[in-house]
Amino acid sequence: MKLALLKGNRFNPWHLQAFNMLRGDAEVTAYRAESEIQNYFHGRDDGSLSFAFERIYFDTEGGPITARFMKRLAARFRNRAPRVLPFHERLEGYDVLQSWELFTDWTAEAVAAKRKYGIPLCLMIWDNIPFNQEADPGRRAMKEEALEHADRFLVHTERSRRTLLMEGADPERITLVNPGVDTQAFAPGPSSRGELGLDDNEFVILFVGWLLPRKGIDFLILALRELVNHPELQHMKFRLLVVGSGPGKDRVEALIERAGVGANVTFAGSQSYSDMPAIFRSADAFVLPSIATPEWQEQFGMSLIEAMASGVPVVTTYSGAIPEIAGIAAELCQPNDFLALYTSLKKLALEPETRENLTNLGRERALAHFRQEDYASALSDVYESLT
Repeated sequence: MKLALLKGNRFNPWHLQAFNMLRGDAEVTAYRAESEIQNYFHGRDDGSLSFAFERIYFDTEGGPITARFMKRLAARFRNRAPRVLPFHERLEGYDVLQSWELFTDWTAEAVAAKRKYGIPLCLMIWDNIPFNQEADPGRRAMKEEALEHADRFLVHTERSRRTLLMEGADPERITLVNPGVDTQAFAPGPSSRGELGLDDNEFVILFVGWLLPRKGIDFLILALRELVNHPELQHMKFRLLVVGSGPGKDRVEALIERAGVGANVTFAGSQSYSDMPAIFRSADAFVLPSIATPEWQEQFGMSLIEAMASGVPVVTTYSGAIPEIAGIAAELCQPNDFLALYTSLKKLALEPETRENLTNLGRERALAHFRQEDYASALSDVYESLT
């Protein structure tokens, strides 16, 4: 089977590992574009993806030089998003096409290839907000065409499935599969505290992800201030370990300075995916403090299942699909609420038995629902049903 994998800004090791494990002689070619966002993934790419790659260009990179220049100006000064240059004719000869979301240029090109060459089309849908991205009539038209022509919709949460149904998708064409992680690598074991400069007597709180406001790190920093300054906790040393990059570091550093917790924060930057299991094991608690915006809610949270599989107690928020993923294996609290985060972290810091219980529940949940080999098998089932 020849699979064309159109991933856009989802091109990263933690989303793609399972595609190395598809059954049979699957020949996977990933189509990717370089962008400002994509550049932030480079630090976490450990070179473990074994399939071929094809480069796709934006209209700010290709085409007539004058048009390219004008589009670059519009991108810089008018907040115009670069558009993918047409590439659907390069997709001829594949057995299956897979793209992401209903409203992307990538999916529009996949639909064009499906119509021209008759290739079965699978769409992976993470979005979980009904009628999202429809203010632009062109995007809405793209969504409607994708809903009509896709042969299969892959979703990872019940929330995404319900969103598709509300938008008119055929329920018979929707398949829910659980993403997975390597539960042998992401497992209890040695940590990398020494390499990260962390002391054994510190209570280490780990954040992994973008430094964008929607990931909620601002509220976590305020919760850290509460922990550091609370009279009942003066006997403890708290350390926030931030693993990640992307736009927003200046904002985060300014808030850390304003809150007076600079001595309690370590920035580790982007880390290779192969180093992440030991980094997770270096933490006493992992926090995913996501908040919702009008156009985005947490769609899954891969770091959640990486932390649970690693045996790290999890604190997270009631945002988007998080409660579905975490189940009872996490301490859940209100989003946009630094006091709620503080209360949950204080509980974990003072109650070793609670940490141990969450460690066990998280590991059990990861093994039961989020194994990488199960994910690869489920994907293989879908592709085989389309060919």
